[in-house]
Amino acid sequence: MDHTKAISDHSPERYLLREMSPVEAEEFERHYFECDECALAVESGEVFIANTRALLVDAAEGPRLSRWASWTTWWTNPAFALAAVATLLLGALALYQGVVQIPRLRHGLEEARALPAFQLMATSRGESPQVTVGSEIPSFSISADIPPDVHFSRYICDLSMSGRTLFSLPVPAPAVGQPITILVPTNGLHPGAYELAIYGADADGGKRDRVSTFAFTLEFH
Repeated sequence: MDHTKAISDHSPERYLLREMSPVEAEEFERHYFECDECALAVESGEVFIANTRALLVDAAEGPRLSRWASWTTWWTNPAFALAAVATLLLGALALYQGVVQIPRLRHGLEEARALPAFQLMATSRGESPQVTVGSEIPSFSISADIPPDVHFSRYICDLSMSGRTLFSLPVPAPAVGQPITILVPTNGLHPGAYELAIYGADADGGKRDRVSTFAFTLEFH
């Protein structure tokens, strides 16, 4: 799936609303793991849906009242009023993202830009390879090969530093002979030693065997 088709088919919205067939969903997942704009749309949508669902559940709790009693209670129930205010704030945030933030990001994505990319080598004795990026760079990509005798339909990539997992990212299997490539945001990262561990994933998305481990040292200039 290319980006033009994803936008024209409203793929992010249909994916979040579970209106896609399993084949369509898998095809879109392969796309948005490599597309900053679609990944942002899915992530923002998931956060908004989760927050809205939580607010609606909170507001729905309690005994049922008549329509008039419910209307009058709205003004005197602090919990419901708080939920309403929070919903308005979320709506304002979504409006800001739609009108200002996302168009600004889309404009940036439409411009040609250089993205630092690094090929990692499986961990072995000796020094870890060095990954050096500019301090103003928002993200960089790292690629890692899958052993030829390993075959999973999906994988889970864990990036960690000093034994603490920074993120755990599910990814579809790459094409035969191609590496797994992931985009790493630099926000919150510090210079030091990192480890990328790749696991096979079962049908339910759970981790299975560790496939490979890649160590690298991150530096900024």
